[in-house]
Amino acid sequence: MVLSVPRGGMDDMEMAVDAFDWTSNLGAPAALVGGAVLATLAETREFLAPKRKDSTPRRMLKQATRFLLLSAFGLEIISIFVTTVTGTMLLAHGDVPAGDQAGVEYHSPMGFLRYNHEFEYLTARITFLQGLFHWLIATALELTIPKEAEGEASRRMNQFIAASLFTIVFLMLSFYNAHMSFYENYFHMTFKYLHVAFERYVLNIGHRPLAVFYIPGFL
Repeated sequence: MVLSVPRGGMDDMEMAVDAFDWTSNLGAPAALVGGAVLATLAETREFLAPKRKDSTPRRMLKQATRFLLLSAFGLEIISIFVTTVTGTMLLAHGDVPAGDQAGVEYHSPMGFLRYNHEFEYLTARITFLQGLFHWLIATALELTIPKEAEGEASRRMNQFIAASLFTIVFLMLSFYNAHMSFYENYFHMTFKYLHVAFERYVLNIGHRPLAVFYIPGFL
């Protein structure tokens, strides 16, 4: 049975509190993944440092692995930050004027969050999952890089583990797509996120002048 909850009143605030629980539940695993990424960075820092004797493919693998680890940590930090700030907004939802959202009906806390805070909702979901993917792929790439004094048996085991990690990433993505809500798949959700971000920070740049400081990051 689908429960239709109108906006306004205690029912609406309860919906916001349920959405807050989701942000809290997402922030905790994001922190765990971020800690694991830091541990991986510390363990592989010396190994991933480029050396003169490295071949071009080996150097590229090291650079790709390091980039994925650093970006994974950054993505998880963003997820933690966004879920924390969004949770605070949700707990203050009852004091925010309804505006043009009056009379809107929600059928779930996720629907409530998507309708009222879609940018924050998508940011939290995508940064957490993408950071997790980056960490797993970086770990797999690190295992594929040949190491000094590595035996044949150890080499084959590392290749097997790397292949298993890549397989896990694809299985996770397939599972995620099969349980997707509001969007067709992960790629459609990412495209929607880029669309929402473009509208928010490019088309409305007059209301957000600090957005111009994002430009150097793309150069």
